Amino acid sequence: MKIKWRNENLRMELKMNILDYVNSSENISISNLADYTNQEYLLVAAVVDELIDEGLIPSKSFVNNVKW
Repeated sequence: MKIKWRNENLRMELKMNILDYVNSSENISISNLADYTNQEYLLVAAVVDELIDEGLIPSKSFVNNVKW
């Protein structure tokens, strides 16, 4: 899923927060990340998918991986 971001800084901040959380936790879920970042589930899922596609995080780390 491709999202057009109005605020590119928000996208980058969300990416960094997700990477920080993933590096310090195991078996991460999209809902945990949404709670941690205080963002909507859909936005978090889209950024996680983007990070997986970029090879920055492994998909095996996610309990309920969502692929768009």
